[in-house]
Amino acid sequence: MGADPSELPFDPYAVLGVSSLASSDEIHRAYRALARRLHPDVNPNDPSAPARFAQATQAFDLLSDDARRRSYDLLRAASHGPRAARAAPGPTGNVQVRGPGAVPAHRSRGPVPGADPRPERDPLAAIGTLAKVAVVGAVLLLLAIAVVALTSPPPCGPGVPEPCRVVESPAGG
Repeated sequence: MGADPSELPFDPYAVLGVSSLASSDEIHRAYRALARRLHPDVNPNDPSAPARFAQATQAFDLLSDDARRRSYDLLRAASHGPRAARAAPGPTGNVQVRGPGAVPAHRSRGPVPGADPRPERDPLAAIGTLAKVAVVGAVLLLLAIAVVALTSPPPCGPGVPEPCRVVESPAGG
């Protein structure tokens, strides 16, 4: 079997229920879920189970090989047009727009339920931040000391010219 779309009686993306922009991990997960559900050993009373399982396996074989998938996608785009999108039933029977111009289903549904929207924090990042704050604080302290030293009048003593004034305390001490 070649990768020509006209040779296939089905759309492998629709069989697996993934977008044409799906990653290889998404394709693998979709196939594993379908294989668990459609396997003939799981459905011994369903006469169509072997054919559906074989179709899912054939779709996975095509899409899991990068060279065959690329060839299929190029021929599919040539035969359907570069922006062709069509309705194809997914594995659950729902109809979504699929094709090269379609938005991937995993991106159009919003946030994944149960997923934490906040990224996990690195415990060492806090130490790095504290170190940066300490360095900035030390630099500011040194600058303040330098400004005070440069703007304050010189201390009075022998050899210091006027206007040095010694202020005596009011207690007379």
